[in-house]
Amino acid sequence: MSIPFEASRSFVYQATRYDLLPRIAEFAQEFGDKPFLLRDVTKRVLDETYTQEQLEIRVKKAQSDKMEKVRTIFGFYVPFLAENLHFFENVGGGYFRNISIADGLAEVDAVATDSESNDAGFIYAYTFPTIRKSDGRFPIKIGLTTTGDCEARVAHQCKQTCCFEYPVLLKTWDVQRVGALENAIHSALEARGYRRESPGAEWFDTTPEEIDAIIKFIQPFTKCASPK
Repeated sequence: MSIPFEASRSFVYQATRYDLLPRIAEFAQEFGDKPFLLRDVTKRVLDETYTQEQLEIRVKKAQSDKMEKVRTIFGFYVPFLAENLHFFENVGGGYFRNISIADGLAEVDAVATDSESNDAGFIYAYTFPTIRKSDGRFPIKIGLTTTGDCEARVAHQCKQTCCFEYPVLLKTWDVQRVGALENAIHSALEARGYRRESPGAEWFDTTPEEIDAIIKFIQPFTKCASPK
């Protein structure tokens, strides 16, 4: 859900991090590994998300009496957070490039290698019917079990009054060093800004395909199963 509009710098920061950058990242996929002007994609997303009146509102600058437009503040935070949260690689001159899976997971692979957990097990991903999407990112819970019964594990987690419908088990993966791999998946998605700010842990705005790509980058021969 989008953050309600507010003419403040704190709103622009939160909206950039949690609303705009994930959407910009989806638009940027069309460029593949070619550099693109981030400001052009940003303008497209801003114009689709907010009215011109909202973007033209002037807000007081930090520690100054000067005023600047909401659009201008977005223009600062988008490239700043895009680079620092590792959404894109800054190649200079206003151009950015998508970070390849190989580059983005180089450090994550080290996390998986250094972790102490050596047990085999299963990684699972589930969501709920009303928040599931046929395309694009949506909230997914990513967890592990060493028992081999992912359906039982998910069912046990969802035996709470807060669960308003039955969960949908999207995929499971039979892996080695399951604890290390789970940490690596979480680290990769969090580094891209996809961890959801919610009371429940291990929820991310992602896709089954993205999780599969991360797992198979670290453990290329992993077996994936799509529940019936």
